[in-house]
Amino acid sequence: MAKKSNIKKVIDEEKSLLQSLDSKIGKLASSMQRARIDEYTSMLRRPWRFFWFNFVVGIFRGFGMALGFTVIFAIIIYIFSKLLTGMVGLPVIGQFIAELMEFVKQYQQAIPGQ
Repeated sequence: MAKKSNIKKVIDEEKSLLQSLDSKIGKLASSMQRARIDEYTSMLRRPWRFFWFNFVVGIFRGFGMALGFTVIFAIIIYIFSKLLTGMVGLPVIGQFIAELMEFVKQYQQAIPGQ
C-alpha cells in the first residue's frame, strides 16, 4: 500500500509538472507570435529583403524627423519673432533689431519674384 501511495504521489507531481510545463510553453508560443519572430527569421534568410525593408524604414524616419524639426523650428521662430517685436522699444536691443529687420527687408526686395 505504501508503494501505491508513493507511486500515485509521484504521478500526481508529474501531472502537475506537465501541466505547468504545458502552460509555460503556451505562454512562450504566444509571446513568440506577438514578437513576430517568424517574420524576423524569414527576413534573415532573405538579406536583400531585410536590407530593402530597413532602407525604406530609414527614409520614412528621416522624412518624419525633417518634418518634425521643421514644424518645431517654425513654432520657435514664430514665438521668437513675437518676442523681438515687443523688444523694439528697448534702446540698444531695439536699434539692433531695427537694423536687422531693415537688412531682411532689403534682402527680400533684392530677390526677384517676391
